[in-house]
Amino acid sequence: MENYKVTFSTIGDFENLRTIIVNYLILPVVSLVMFLLIIYDTGQDFRRVLIGSLATTAIITMVGIITGSYCYDQNVGTSEEIISIKPKFSQYWLPKIMIASVAAALELLVLALIALTSMGMLAYAGKLTSAFLIMIVFASLLAYICALAGDQKENPYWLTNIATASLVLVAGVIIPVSQYPTWLRVVAEVFPVSDLLDWILAGSYFNQALAVTLFKLGFWFILVGGMRLYHNWYVRNR
Repeated sequence: MENYKVTFSTIGDFENLRTIIVNYLILPVVSLVMFLLIIYDTGQDFRRVLIGSLATTAIITMVGIITGSYCYDQNVGTSEEIISIKPKFSQYWLPKIMIASVAAALELLVLALIALTSMGMLAYAGKLTSAFLIMIVFASLLAYICALAGDQKENPYWLTNIATASLVLVAGVIIPVSQYPTWLRVVAEVFPVSDLLDWILAGSYFNQALAVTLFKLGFWFILVGGMRLYHNWYVRNR
């Protein structure tokens, strides 16, 4: 429990209630309304925009919290020491993931109740809840890569900023990935978010979209393993 208290203290967004309300409620609601207004009266599927906005918001929240906590460790000079002693996953990374998951879950719950109820889409609540487990896994993997990529860099958030800013794009929230230019479609297909949205909006629970999503998660596990090996080598030889 002590690890969780220490980790919680490293997250600046939790310093006061006003910051929490602004960052995790007001700004996401404004973003959601903005996306819906973009497609208003265009004939596009507003369901994908709404569900996609909820999903990407939860993922972005988790990535921000995990990388922010790691950057705090770096700023106070403890990240290298932590890496050198190689703490157990349950002692270092798990508290960050659990705190980020709880924050994202509460945010998603509030936003989903508002959005799904107002748009008459409560039927998607069950699959969105199931999909949140996949969001946790993907967000954790993405945050791990972003955190290590920023280690000891002048701007430790460089990859975090790129990943979170482009997540809506690669997820095909507004425009389906299939309509992207070839180069952008190749980049977007690396991410499992678009397939996850396809699965949430599909009628069945077990379909090709779910299989593709899980396959891509496997690829991200391999990517994280490679990133960890490279970072350990980099730290030893720095």
